[in-house]
Amino acid sequence: MTFPAVTVAQSCATRAVACRRLILLRHAEADFLGRFCGHSNPGLTVQGRAMLPAIIQCLSLAGCSPTVIWSSDLKRAQETAAPIAKHFGLFLATSAGLREMNFGSWEGLTWSAVERQYPEDARAWIERFPHHRPPGGESFLELQARVITELESLAERAESGSVIAVTHAGFIRTAIGWVLGMPDTRISRITQYHGAISVLENFATHWSVAATNLSVSGMPQPNGEGGEARL
Repeated sequence: MTFPAVTVAQSCATRAVACRRLILLRHAEADFLGRFCGHSNPGLTVQGRAMLPAIIQCLSLAGCSPTVIWSSDLKRAQETAAPIAKHFGLFLATSAGLREMNFGSWEGLTWSAVERQYPEDARAWIERFPHHRPPGGESFLELQARVITELESLAERAESGSVIAVTHAGFIRTAIGWVLGMPDTRISRITQYHGAISVLENFATHWSVAATNLSVSGMPQPNGEGGEARL
């Protein structure tokens, strides 16, 4: 089941009404590469911390003038967001609603380990997606409902202008898929690199995707999916 979103073809630059621009930034590279990392709370890797100056420069060169910086309350997102907030001289607010999907008992495991330790759940995840949830975790539909609620809340609080939200790959894929009306089973086709930027625009009840997966390096990342297993 996919909740409907109304999209528009015109960008903020061509609309005469108040526009709210949500800049969704995937956190920099974190530990747990190649393993399910949803509500687990590792920090950034050395490589991830080294990405932060380039992320800030990318936002600055793009002419980004945010009115507020939001972050998932997980460490890897906050460690990415804090220097961005400092650069723009803005208070950093956090929200648990911006978290990655909760993978429950699968947290910290590779997919191969999940297949060995939870074979029935692994099969159900594939066969019954988006309805099945990992043991103790969230289903995709529960994540989707949370993402929609969080997007609408951010848009309401933004009033007008730009908001940067530092979040996670699953959250961003789900947001883009909802706005575009994609079937749930195709959400995993949306790539999100560490430190990459996607942009949603909101006009009252209308949403559109202005940009997706803008990498600070401009090049594909071999381990771009590593920190959080794909939905």
